[in-house]
Amino acid sequence: WLFGVAEHWNAEFVGWHVTKHGTRHEALQAMSMAVSEQFGHIERDAARGLALRHDHGSAFMSDDFQNQVKAWGITPSYAFVAQPETNGVIERLFRTFKEQVVYGRIFQTIDEVRAAVREFVTRYRYNTEWLVEKNGLVSPAAARERWIAASFKQAA
Repeated sequence: WLFGVAEHWNAEFVGWHVTKHGTRHEALQAMSMAVSEQFGHIERDAARGLALRHDHGSAFMSDDFQNQVKAWGITPSYAFVAQPETNGVIERLFRTFKEQVVYGRIFQTIDEVRAAVREFVTRYRYNTEWLVEKNGLVSPAAARERWIAASFKQAA
């Protein structure tokens, strides 16, 4: 199982967790990584005001997952049943990952899969160098930098 968290607006890969079992606890590991990386902590209300788009998988619909997400201040936003395009950002990211890293390889251990995810984010530099069409063919990091620069310019 690969659980992933992506920013909707710029397609940045902000959290992931590779595991043998697709449980609610494992899904929360990816969310915990994303919240911690983006907000510096995982305490109550750490991500207040965010919306989380996810499908209706049992891991995401469980009370444990929903309660923890709400404790971080995140509002759930459900993708439509049987319409993966309504969860398109993470679906596209997973497609890119599979095309670039998974297809044509046989992984012997879960550690090899974990290494492949790290490699995708670092060696392939998905967040910093991958050109994403929805960002005007700039990387997720470049789109974020552009947004920050525009925001500070307006604030000044």
